[in-house]
This record gives sequence, structure tokens and C-alpha cells, in this order.
Amino acid sequence: MATTTSPIKLESNRGARFHNVMHAKFHQTQYDLIAKTDLAKINVTPDMLKEWKDAIEVEVEINKQAQASVTTNEMLAKDRERDEALINLFGIIRAQLYSHVEVVRKAAAKLAVELKPYFGIRKEINENETGLIRGLEKDATRLTSELAVLGLNDVMQHLHIVNEEYEQMVVSRRSAGDALKLPDSRVARQNSERIFEAICQCIQASYLISPVDADRKLIADLVTSLNHVSADFRYTHAQSQAQKSAAKKRKDNGDDNPKKPSDPKKPGDDGKKPDDGKKPGEGKKPEDPKKPGGDTPKPGREEDPGEDQV
Repeated sequence: MATTTSPIKLESNRGARFHNVMHAKFHQTQYDLIAKTDLAKINVTPDMLKEWKDAIEVEVEINKQAQASVTTNEMLAKDRERDEALINLFGIIRAQLYSHVEVVRKAAAKLAVELKPYFGIRKEINENETGLIRGLEKDATRLTSELAVLGLNDVMQHLHIVNEEYEQMVVSRRSAGDALKLPDSRVARQNSERIFEAICQCIQASYLISPVDADRKLIADLVTSLNHVSADFRYTHAQSQAQKSAAKKRKDNGDDNPKKPSDPKKPGDDGKKPDDGKKPGEGKKPEDPKKPGGDTPKPGREEDPGEDQV
């Protein structure tokens, strides 16, 4: 029997924030579920399904070209050169903050303050890094004397060269993609999402208008499966983002506040003071009767004086 209210809801646009490879895989998984359903019962035409399949294949081809391109491998190598130049630049500035030569120390202090917004830009998305390096170069034009004092003019010149070479590779790869007549990845993603949204609306409408309880149950089960896939992909995406964020935080802390490695313990060194010749218990105050067991460690747990430093 048909109903005017639908207890089912399809989460059709939940893949919008996935990276390109995951986005294509998400749509392929949803496509597989819908394709094996009786299309007549969900009012989806074979042409709609074919259009969606073609859109997914375009996404897959774009991802394949991005990963297999020789230019991409060269770009990765060039990006490493940029990163090494940035590490060299900021490493010298940080080191010279402790110089015994006053003029050098002052120059390093000014550079550290003025260029602080650019510390860590090598961790940005490659295309963003290109623009940030150009911003760094522009700000550095006001600091030529300080850069000269630290001998960084050659480093800045090298950074400029490799950054522009990287940008030329981006243009070259884009031109190669144009030759294959592939759309921009954003356009391809939007096309897949548009078709999937239309199919989801057909599925939900079919549930409302179907007079057959068995068909409505079939549609409800399909929606449950589709939403389950969406939830699984969202969870995987969230885990990936959390890991990246944690890794970035660890790197940032390592760059800005390097910790000294803890000294290895000598044999028998358990963090206690050297023996002062007194007998065990001699010179100690009696334990507070309110604290049964005194400072005795809990059973099954060894004392580790360096535990809180880990």
C-alpha cells in the first residue's frame, strides 16, 4: 500500500569530501549495489545507470593518469628539492639564533619573526606550497640585508628556481590531460554526484508510490545497504584525516620544539639517589598510618621514574 511519508532516507551526497581515488571507489561500490537490483521496481532506467557508469569511469581514468604520469614522478622529485631548500633555509635561521656573533644573531632573530608564517609550508598541498613560496619570496625582498648576513641569498635563488620548475611541470601535466580530452577532476566528481543524486530520488519516490509491500521492503533493504556503504566510507575517511592530523602535529612539535633524547640508564640505575651508606629504613620517617602500604607500588606494576617523560 502506498504511503505519503517515507521512513527511508538516502545519504546520497556523503562522498563530496573524499579524495579523488576514494570518491571514485565510493560511487563504484554504490553503483554495484543498485545495478544488481530490479531497476523497474526502483524506477531507474538503464540509460541512467549507463550515464553514471560512464561518469565513474572518467573519474577512474583521471586518477590513473595522475598516478601513472611520468611527469607526476618528476614533480614528486622536484617537490622534494623544494622541501630540502626550505629545510635548509629555516634550519640555518634557527641555528643562527644562537650565534655568538651579535650581528648574525640579530639578523636571524628578525628573519625568524618575519618569515614565521612560512615555517612548515612544505607540509602543505603541493599546489598551495607553490603560491606560499612565492609569498615568501615577496616578503624576503624586505630582508635582503639579513639574508646576506646569514649567507642565504644563494638558498633563496635555488628555492626560486626549483619552485618555478615545479609550476612548469604542473602546466605540462595539465596540457597532457587536455590532450586526452579528460575533464577537470572537480567537474568529473560533480557529474557523478549529480547522477547519483537523481537515482537516489528515484529510489525514494519508488518507495512512496509502490503499492506492493514486498517491493517496498526490497527498496528499504537497498537503502539500508547504500547508507551502510556511505557510513563505512565516511569512517575510513575520518580515520585517514585523523591520522594525517596527528602526524602533522607530531612533525610540527618536532620541528619547533625538538626534544633531547633521554639518557640511557646505567645498569642498576632505577632513578634512585646514590647510596649514602645508611641502612635500609635508617633515617626515614615512619609511614603515615592513614596511608596503608605507604608508597609501595601496586602489584603487577613496576616503578618507572621516566614513565611520565615518554
